[in-house]
Amino acid sequence: MSSIRDYIRDLRVIDGHEHLATRQMREKDRTDLFGLLHYLDSDMITAGMPRGILSKQSGLNIEQKAAVFQKYWESSRNTTYARMFRTAMEDLYGMKDWSLKGLLDLNEKVASASLDKDWYRKVMTEKSRIDLAFTLIQTTKVDFEMFRPIMFLDFTFKLRTLKDIQAVERASEHHVNSLQHYLTAVDALLNKYVNEGMVATKLGHAYWRTLACEKPTFHEAELVFNRLMACSLEEGLSQAETRPLQDYLIHFIIQRSTAYKLPIQIHTGHHETSVSGNGNIITNSKVSSLLPLLLEYSRTKFVLLHCGFPYSHEYLTIAKNFPNVYTDFTWVYIMSPTAAKHILHQMIEMVPQSKIHGFGGDYNFIEGTYAHLKLAKKIVGDVLMEKVEDGALDESEAIDFAKAVFRNNLIDFYGLDEKPV
Repeated sequence: MSSIRDYIRDLRVIDGHEHLATRQMREKDRTDLFGLLHYLDSDMITAGMPRGILSKQSGLNIEQKAAVFQKYWESSRNTTYARMFRTAMEDLYGMKDWSLKGLLDLNEKVASASLDKDWYRKVMTEKSRIDLAFTLIQTTKVDFEMFRPIMFLDFTFKLRTLKDIQAVERASEHHVNSLQHYLTAVDALLNKYVNEGMVATKLGHAYWRTLACEKPTFHEAELVFNRLMACSLEEGLSQAETRPLQDYLIHFIIQRSTAYKLPIQIHTGHHETSVSGNGNIITNSKVSSLLPLLLEYSRTKFVLLHCGFPYSHEYLTIAKNFPNVYTDFTWVYIMSPTAAKHILHQMIEMVPQSKIHGFGGDYNFIEGTYAHLKLAKKIVGDVLMEKVEDGALDESEAIDFAKAVFRNNLIDFYGLDEKPV
């Protein structure tokens, strides 16, 4: 049965969710070692590290940053986020010495890689065997040989001030002085993004409010909108005051995305500590809060990200019962390999394999994506071998499952030009 693992190891992948900057962005930023922390930064923060202390704006020099890193590395190196960082640094940069000197040498190697015009191809295409990745970096200007853009739409309904409305006005190039004008502007943005190659809409509002969404009338939303339009630039309304407008716009974005035949990716479950804007109120991310929307928009394709962890049981039963709900293992493997393995076992038993999207690295840097995919392939291989040993699948069925979840399902679902296997 090692043939299952061998097949998965060599399988070329469609990566359904990333936050990877373009190569040009990374080169311009001159990203160094401390720009590659991402999820590890979250674990270090919860281990006591001050937020932002390793950022470029902190004022610390490289030696001081290395000393801070080493202190909190000792506190958090047991986590999977740390394990992924170690895997990436050791496999891609030959890192062996985690002393201060070793960290400074590694920093030089990372800085050099950021200037290497072939680095993305080496890591993504060659070593990771990723043919295409979807990236969410709030631009559609990406290298279409390697990426497809997905756009966050939160900024179009997270309206608290007049400045927020003006930002959409500028992005859409539509003048706005009424809610109807604003809806036209949002629709124009969606149309623009589709024409520029966007493959899905992303809603990430669980980071800053609840997923629960009521259905206010146009008039109720308009009353809030008019209050915002009457504010000065420095004034604003509270979250509670703007909720009817937010909810109305969420419905509108779903309706228009459906009209453009765009699937909708929605963040469910766990929050990343280093970027969470709501104090990590995890109950805002309960996947069952989406039920009214899933019921109402039965013709809309919803990709519910992150397996809803830690609400994975309700996630599984929703995915099993709703034809318009598709599952996605983005981020899950590195949150907890044990949980990912358990969820995948149950997913195979409960959910049609055509509804399962098997990988999204969800990283800001390609080194993390490489390490995450290496772990994901191991976990999927282990689970499939256990299913074969238990008699739940035969070897050919296990290989067909791997083909589907790592590649073919995403090609079919997003209408890609890539070749299935």
